[in-house]
Amino acid sequence: MSDADAAKERIRKACREVTTARPVYTEILKFYEAVFLAQEESKNHTNITRIDIPEDILAMKLAEKFPLVAAADFEIDIAASTHLLEELFEIAGASASADLQEAARLISESLGSGSMNPKDIFDLALGKDTSDKIPSGVSVDMAMLFGYNSIRPSLRLCSEHLSASLNAEEPWRTGYCPICGSSPGLSMLKGEGERSYLCSFCWHEWLTPRIYCPFCDNTDSSQLHYFFSDEEPEYRVDGCDRCSRYIKTIDLRKTSRTIVPVVEAIATLHLDMKAVPGNGTQ
Repeated sequence: MSDADAAKERIRKACREVTTARPVYTEILKFYEAVFLAQEESKNHTNITRIDIPEDILAMKLAEKFPLVAAADFEIDIAASTHLLEELFEIAGASASADLQEAARLISESLGSGSMNPKDIFDLALGKDTSDKIPSGVSVDMAMLFGYNSIRPSLRLCSEHLSASLNAEEPWRTGYCPICGSSPGLSMLKGEGERSYLCSFCWHEWLTPRIYCPFCDNTDSSQLHYFFSDEEPEYRVDGCDRCSRYIKTIDLRKTSRTIVPVVEAIATLHLDMKAVPGNGTQ
């Protein structure tokens, strides 16, 4: 079995195990499973130019703890991303969400008429202001969903290439991604309690101190806390009293399920609801 086939099988298995345990996620994971599988296939056909960082600039960035690139600097395979975008329109068209179906239709029509081109929606996902190109009736968030998921294979390849310049064994003692500077989207606990963060944008994974808030650099254990449910011991929410922010954590030591981070990002939406002050959890 190829690496790509193995990755797709892990996605299928992870989605199956989540929906068996929590059927409420069946509909949303049906959509995202198809998206993630399409992304894995697209990655096999994605070609990007490696980002070349001069040695003196790289040394300075590593020494000063600067991210290697900005989100807008990622190389994107326009042809592969455009093909994936068209696949996402088909996936959305078969979904149960009327909003997704309508957004896919409107964006597709705009692309067909020439009033918008694929790069506009990709640039939007890269943080560039192309919101004026979005067709009427489509929210920025919805356009971002299609744009980001279309370029994600390119982002992952760029991130993988750039990660070769980092020391994977050394904790990155800042709260932002060493590759692109984005905030972490998930936290993972492994082995003897080692913690790593996963970037919310390029999905690079990096080691971090265990007692640490990535949003305000707080290391005071008396101000850092977490909560979890006995029904889902593998999940916890780590919160900070200083900045009142939180991060969702997957404790791999407490589950035998197949864990695929992008699947977990969707399968933990209920934790976001519990973490909001006023919902009885903080």
